[in-house]
Amino acid sequence: MSILWRLFAVIALVLANAFFVAAEFALVSIRRTRVEELVAQGNPTARVVQQAIRDPDRFIAATQLGITVASLLLGWIGEEALAPIFLPILRLIPDAWIGPVRASVAAVLSFALITLLAVVVGELAPKSVALQDPERTALLVARPILWSFYLFLPFIWILNGAGSLFLKLLRVRPARGHERVHSVSELKMLLEASRREGVLEEEEQRMLESVFDFSRLTARQVMTPRPDVITVAADAPARELIALFRQTGRTRFPVLGPGGIDDVVGVVSLKDLWLDMPLTETDLQRPVRDWMRPALFVPETKPLGDLLEELRQDHARMAILVDEYGGMAGVLTVEDIVEEIVGELQDELDREPTPFQKVDEHTFIVSGQLRVEDAKAELGLDLPLGEDYETIAGFILTYLQRLPSEGETLMYHGAQLRILQMRGPRIVRVEVTLPAEHPARSASAPGR
Repeated sequence: MSILWRLFAVIALVLANAFFVAAEFALVSIRRTRVEELVAQGNPTARVVQQAIRDPDRFIAATQLGITVASLLLGWIGEEALAPIFLPILRLIPDAWIGPVRASVAAVLSFALITLLAVVVGELAPKSVALQDPERTALLVARPILWSFYLFLPFIWILNGAGSLFLKLLRVRPARGHERVHSVSELKMLLEASRREGVLEEEEQRMLESVFDFSRLTARQVMTPRPDVITVAADAPARELIALFRQTGRTRFPVLGPGGIDDVVGVVSLKDLWLDMPLTETDLQRPVRDWMRPALFVPETKPLGDLLEELRQDHARMAILVDEYGGMAGVLTVEDIVEEIVGELQDELDREPTPFQKVDEHTFIVSGQLRVEDAKAELGLDLPLGEDYETIAGFILTYLQRLPSEGETLMYHGAQLRILQMRGPRIVRVEVTLPAEHPARSASAPGR
């Protein structure tokens, strides 16, 4: 074989190596959904790509076999092809300096040049191109890779079988497929990276992370707890219900029977009264039970997603949560569930304060009912999550093991918590001061 043909073979093998490298990274990197979209648009080459990513093990094996064969052939003929190029140049150097090792130096220079070509042109460049534009690269290499797959099929079958047998001897289960599956924590890291790059807004990131956390929440973690539930007696006149709406801004109330707070007999909505508008004086004297609907009772431990589905099926907007003893633990509305994803919804009827108010960069006044995990996410207040409590008030009671008094202060890991307001045994408001070196993560009133 002449030197010219050998040089041509070296270039062809480097390009073949580059082709198989680009094909491997393109097939691994391309999004399956984008391929399906191209197939739906009638792109015939996309069907070949779809075939490849549906059976990635064998097609990736074809690319790896191609890379291996090209590399071996390049190493075999590369030195013989390039060494004659360096020898005339090396003969310009006096024999006294390099004479005995001239051929060895030519071989070393040939090896260095082959390595440079193989790494830069055959590996790094095609990999970068494939990762930057996997869609176009995959469409370009799809048909040649399909032909290579059929050409190498007997060898692929033998090599895959040998590899699987070797793994079985090592008692390692062979991996199936090359799909990239991310855990929730990895997805959150991707969202954080997307926000830093400007692809996502901070609020969009928070909402998407809330979706990931949604499945692990229970009704108890989101409910309005029993002490905060506003109820109306079944025998109370409709006039009292309207007054209660004006005072609280709420539109739905649990209806109680003669047994008190644990005797919920239904749920009443102001909407049901509006359907009978205008109300006469006689209507205003009618008992609330005339407008109430059956209540939906669920255990407080019910997962939030399951509860939302049950509310949909029952066409209900409020659920009554019961504890293990059958007593009312609290109530939960569809709005409460939606707020777990989109954040706090304050409309013109809401009169409840936001979960916290910012005093300065390091000081906040928070509700005692603010959840510990929300305080950590929104303020950076690093309190431990406990099995026996969900809220700031619960943490304080667990930490002190007694009821605090107004004005009392406790310190935890550099953060100061001062009790601003008590209502009987309940902790209503707490002033949180974060250490100066640990500013709050949020500068505005949050969602949940």
